[in-house]
Amino acid sequence: PLREHVTGQFRRPFLVLACAVGCVLLITCVNLANLLLARAAARQKEIAVRLSLGAGRSRLIRQLLTESVLLALGGAALGVPLAILVTRAIARCQAVGIPLLQSARVDNLTLGFALLAACSTGLLFGIVPALQFSKSRLHVDLKEAGRGSSAGRRGLRIRETLVVSEVALACVLLVGSGLLLRSFVRLIDVDLGFRPEQVVTCRIRVNRDFTTNTQQIAYFGEISRRIKALPAVESVGFTHALPFAIRDVVKVRAQGATYAPGEMPSVFVQEGDHGYFETLRIPLIAGRTFGLQERPFEANAPPDTTFSVVVNQRMARALWPGRDAVDQTVLIQENTSGASGSFTCKVIGVVGNVRQNQLEPEAAPQIYLPGVGGQLVVRTRQTLASFAPSLRAAIREVGSDIFLEDVQTLSQMVDQFISPKKLILLVVGLFSLLALLLAMVGIYGIIAYSVSQRIPEMGIRLALGSPRSSLMWLVIGKGMQLAVLGCAAGLAGSLAFTRVIQALLFEVSPTDPLSFAASGLLVLVIGVMACWLPARRAACINPMTALRCE
Repeated sequence: PLREHVTGQFRRPFLVLACAVGCVLLITCVNLANLLLARAAARQKEIAVRLSLGAGRSRLIRQLLTESVLLALGGAALGVPLAILVTRAIARCQAVGIPLLQSARVDNLTLGFALLAACSTGLLFGIVPALQFSKSRLHVDLKEAGRGSSAGRRGLRIRETLVVSEVALACVLLVGSGLLLRSFVRLIDVDLGFRPEQVVTCRIRVNRDFTTNTQQIAYFGEISRRIKALPAVESVGFTHALPFAIRDVVKVRAQGATYAPGEMPSVFVQEGDHGYFETLRIPLIAGRTFGLQERPFEANAPPDTTFSVVVNQRMARALWPGRDAVDQTVLIQENTSGASGSFTCKVIGVVGNVRQNQLEPEAAPQIYLPGVGGQLVVRTRQTLASFAPSLRAAIREVGSDIFLEDVQTLSQMVDQFISPKKLILLVVGLFSLLALLLAMVGIYGIIAYSVSQRIPEMGIRLALGSPRSSLMWLVIGKGMQLAVLGCAAGLAGSLAFTRVIQALLFEVSPTDPLSFAASGLLVLVIGVMACWLPARRAACINPMTALRCE
């Protein structure tokens, strides 16, 4: 289907981004729930008095949920204009090769979803404090409020549970971004099989009809000579499709070989002239590449015609294992079903493997046919900005009916091919750092709150001779207990998340030990940093002041 052809390869990446957004949103909800629980401690007496005067619990729950929903709607009111600006900026971005990206916009459906998401998240982070109040015991709450106490151990356990879940979600995102980072590093270091540097490419459109194939070859040969005469040009070639853009697949079989039904090898097929391999610096392994004397491939050629072809190493190993592929004969089916006969071809050379369509761990088998196409490749010592005017002038000298389209460097095309993976890495990495920061704030909040509630106890400890360093380690130990629990839960949950992003990884295992270990260590370091300030505050407590608070 056309929709699958256009958007199929982006479905999983966008699903990963949606999961990352969801994780950050959940972490934000957890943080807000913790803040509302802390804020509710100051309102404990107020709520208890309301209940004692006859207010219904359901009415109090509605009031608290209304407050949280209004808080979420306020955030949405600030977020939607920012989303509109960011969406417009991304839609104008030319460095990311995503289909239909230019048509992306914030429409009424998106605004409706934002409104629904704001209401839902408001209910989500407001339900915990609301339910906590609905279970209040009046006499206990009034006594605890009178002493300036907190909502009790029950409320503290809820807050600690929320912090553990927050750390776990942050750890999941961190593991995912670590795997994507390692994958991207491997991706940019992979051997493409050709040298895209200093190669300018464009699509040539000729508005004339050629009566014979010889006329077309002569016309394109004149274009090649004019461009090659430019002082900064090293080599010129023509092809029908560039690497990463090849979609033609044919069935082949070695002469004399037999295959079971449905097991005939499938290979990528590409047409190129004598200058294509030199321009892209595709290495010659054996034999030779096309010369000027090579007969171009013609689909309507007589059945007894034999064409010269060049194959890559992968195809040579697949069809003639342990033998020299040069001078071998291969039969090419005219289409994948083989219903229209086949063409006889003689292998004249073997070239290195070139990555096609995707940066797979191993290059696919490929066969090159002699011929010219509308895709021009030029290796030049000049930059694109300085070379493009000279290129256009040389083309105009050949004829006024020639038009150039998509003039760019081959390096730009390679960058656009890997740009979706780069975009996912950047977004998931940004979300991971944001989640880590929120988790740090969550740990800091719960530990600082715990220290503020235990000031009298710590004053007594100091008065009885306990060293201040022991108080610091007592506070840090409590925070690290939450961080370790969250880290363990997050690493376990990451095993499921990495299965989702497995298709986006390149030469990296979804259970890569280094990524898991580094993520867990970073979470623990962040946990220590979050506990440090509350621990310092605990160590600096004045015993007399603390005892007066009691």
